[in-house]
Formats: sequence, structure tokens, C-alpha cells
Amino acid sequence: MRSKRWLGAAAGMALALFVTGCSSSADPAGSSGGRSANGAASAAGLAEAKDIVQKAQKFPTAIPVTETLPAKPPSGKTFVFLQCDQATCPLQGNGVRAAAAAIGWNVKTLNWKQSDPATLVTAMRTALQYHPVAVSFTGLPQELWRTVQPQYKAAGVAIIPSSLPTTPTGDAVIPGRAFENDEASLGKLLAATYVADDNGAGSKALMVTVPDYPVYTPVVDTFNSEVGRLCPACSTSVLNVTLAQLLGGQLNSAIISKVKTEPDIKYIVSVNSQFISQLPQALRGANLDEKFKILGGKGNSVDQANVLNGTQLATVNSPFVMGGWQDIDEAIRFAMGLPIPEGDHSATPILLTKNNIGKPLDSYDVPLDYADQFKRLWKVD
Repeated sequence: MRSKRWLGAAAGMALALFVTGCSSSADPAGSSGGRSANGAASAAGLAEAKDIVQKAQKFPTAIPVTETLPAKPPSGKTFVFLQCDQATCPLQGNGVRAAAAAIGWNVKTLNWKQSDPATLVTAMRTALQYHPVAVSFTGLPQELWRTVQPQYKAAGVAIIPSSLPTTPTGDAVIPGRAFENDEASLGKLLAATYVADDNGAGSKALMVTVPDYPVYTPVVDTFNSEVGRLCPACSTSVLNVTLAQLLGGQLNSAIISKVKTEPDIKYIVSVNSQFISQLPQALRGANLDEKFKILGGKGNSVDQANVLNGTQLATVNSPFVMGGWQDIDEAIRFAMGLPIPEGDHSATPILLTKNNIGKPLDSYDVPLDYADQFKRLWKVD
């Protein structure tokens, strides 16, 4: 049971308590009074939210890493990618393999199951047999693989993990991306998007999350605090869904039950859009599709298609493939004894709307020429 509480980072569910946000749902008079008393702050908050949304829709023209290597990377090295059984993991693996090919490195891929943390530890031990420069993976908190770190330190091999509840530290660890700060940035963007679209109306939002994936805790906490700061008249509820509900296909029914008990909800926000990809159809089946606006983070091509067809307000990009290139960049610099640039730890969220999506992609990587930019930094273009 302990391992199920720490399954990691990419998807998840449990029908549970809701948490009231910035206005008091028990005191309507207090809510309207807050709107009046904080009118100026609300106007300022709305202007800030709209500014955040506008800036977040602009695609970057440069990759987050800017430091050019002093020489070409050494060739013939080995890198091990530890691939989980979630749909997003092979996308990151594709990026690792493409980046390694560009510098003449070999890649070994070892599989493991997120539902069984012991399989990751086994894969990490097996990886050392290949004498790699580094290994990378996503999803399981450090407490579940900490016992392997001394072996990696002794072998001089780097561990590059991403998408964890907190930034990993200690022997042999080089942090990747998508830790608490990145997740907090996602929560801030989701809050601003909801507040900006609501345009001062003070509507209520439902935040859907899966506590079994603690990486999303900063998303929820920041979303609620930012909504309270930007829109004192707004309010939020939180729907906690269990992993069993998510894997059992019960997420949409849990959402529908929740919104029926709180008829003032107007926005449905998910920490991960892929959790709610089929929600528009479910709402339509319950004759509720005209009532809600849907918003979520870390969307794939299905979620982006929902945005384009108007059944979802917006989603956020998931640059999985480019993340694999960042893994290799960290490994190169480790092999060459160079400092790891801050850009390798970056995963700034991009807001995807009808205005900027273009073609839906499971791994939405921008700028489009990111591979060429990495090659130029590595002096192999």
C-alpha cells in the first residue's frame, strides 16, 4: 500500500473531500461583501491574470539551455534510459535516442512498472552492468530508490530523474525537470487562465487531482492560492480521485457526481488534461456539456484536439521528446566535467489554445528547431 501512495508523475484518481477556496461558500453575504471590498484588488488581479495568459501563449524561440560546449562530446559512450509503462515514457525515450545518435552514443532501454517500484530499483542495478555515463527516468520519489545511490556514486554514474514531488539530492544525482517549482508554475498558469477567462464574474472552479501522484500537490496548492490572490470573489473545490478510480475508468463519473452536488461550479480544471480527455463526451452524455468550461495541464494530442473543436478551453504542452534531449545534455556535461546549466532543469509551461496549437501532438516541443539548437551547442551540427 505504501508504494501505491508514491506512484509518481504522469496520470492518476479518489473521490474525496472538497476544499473551499478564496470565498466562503457557507456565507453568501460574505462572498458578495468580499467582492465589493476587494474590487480594486480584483481588477488588478484580473489584469495580471490576462497578462500571464497572453505571455504564456507565446512560443519560445530558443531552447532553455544556452551554454555552448568547449569541444565536441566524447563519442562511443553509453546511456541507459529506464522506461516506465506509461504512454508518455516512450516519448522521452525517443528524445534520448535521437539526441544520443547525434553525438555517437549508444542507448540501452530497460523497462519497469510504475505500479511496482521494485522493478525500477532492479532496472537501476541492471543498468550499471552496461557501464553507462548516466541513466534517466521519471516518476518515482527518491525514497523508493535512494538505496541504489551509493552504488552509482561508486561507479561514477549519474542518475538523472524527472517529474518527482521534490527535487532529488545526494550522491550521484543530477536533477532533471518537473519538480515542485515547475509544478507550481503550472498551477499558477492554470489559475490565471481560469481567472482571465472568467473575467471578474467570480465563478467557481473544480480542481481535479490524484493524490496517489504527489508530484501534483504543488499544482493544486498553487492553483488555490493564486486564485485567492488574483480573484478574491472566486472560489474553488478540490476533487481527490484515487488511483483505483482513475485506472478503473471512474474519473468522469466522479466529476459528474461532484458537479451535480455543487451546481455553482462553472470551470473544471485538471492537474493533467490526459486524465479528462474523455470528459467532454461524458458531460454530453449527462446533458451537462453546455454548462462547463474545461481546462487542464500536460495535454496530449487528444486534449489539444478537444481545444480545437471547442470542447475544452485550453491545455498546457508536454515537451517529453525535448526532455530526452535535456537528459543527454546533462549527461554530456557530466561526462566532460562541466557544470550543468540551469536550463537543463527547465520545463516552462506553454498555454495551448485555439490560437496557437496548430497540429495536435502527443509531445508538444517548442521551439520547433530545438534539435538543431542542441546540436549547435554540442558542436555537431
